[in-house]
Amino acid sequence: MSRARKRFFTAALLAAALLAAGCAEDKPPPPMPDPGQAQPKLLSDLSTVSDAPVDPLANVNAVPAPGEGLLHDSGPVTAGPRTYETDPGISRDIGGERTPATVRLLNNKAAQFGDFSSVILDRIYARLAIAERSEDISRTKLPTDLRPVVITAIMDKSGKLTELILEQHSGKAKIDKMLIDVCKQSIWYENPPVEALSGDGDYKLTIKLKLQNFASLDGGHWSFTTDLALGLG
Repeated sequence: MSRARKRFFTAALLAAALLAAGCAEDKPPPPMPDPGQAQPKLLSDLSTVSDAPVDPLANVNAVPAPGEGLLHDSGPVTAGPRTYETDPGISRDIGGERTPATVRLLNNKAAQFGDFSSVILDRIYARLAIAERSEDISRTKLPTDLRPVVITAIMDKSGKLTELILEQHSGKAKIDKMLIDVCKQSIWYENPPVEALSGDGDYKLTIKLKLQNFASLDGGHWSFTTDLALGLG
């Protein structure tokens, strides 16, 4: 081998060695994630988070007991310019075409504290509308002489439900139980108005529900006509 070719071969070997040494100093690339292990995930869609409601009254032991109704209901009233939240007895349509429903205030005190009363009343109705569509209730053919359910609810000064009293049975146990369960979940209020306290130092509410079958699309499941009312004692 000629002397020139030897020098060229030696230079090539030296360049290759230097290149290999430089690469050895570089940090190795991070390993690929194991597809079998869970990886952190950026949450951008809050619908993936559970929206199960927290029941603030889960520990309330509200066993109904016989008693006397607090308020006398003279029935719905229709009037021209008067409004639902300023006069007792004025009905407000709140249902749909297939689920007709009205809500109203029973007495002057409920109308005096119309915002307070209406928040609780609307909350009760929202839960009631769901309960009426349950399999057990929607399959119920109600007797034509079904009476209104009347419940007295007592909240403490902080607005927490402490007692439920079944004042009047409807004549259908499952309807009574439905309203009791709805009231347990619906009756609470943050910072209730002090002026609405009863003479006993608590909040006394009368809830009255009149339910009737309205229509059945399949002959087995019913929608209902709902009349829901609330008064303050």
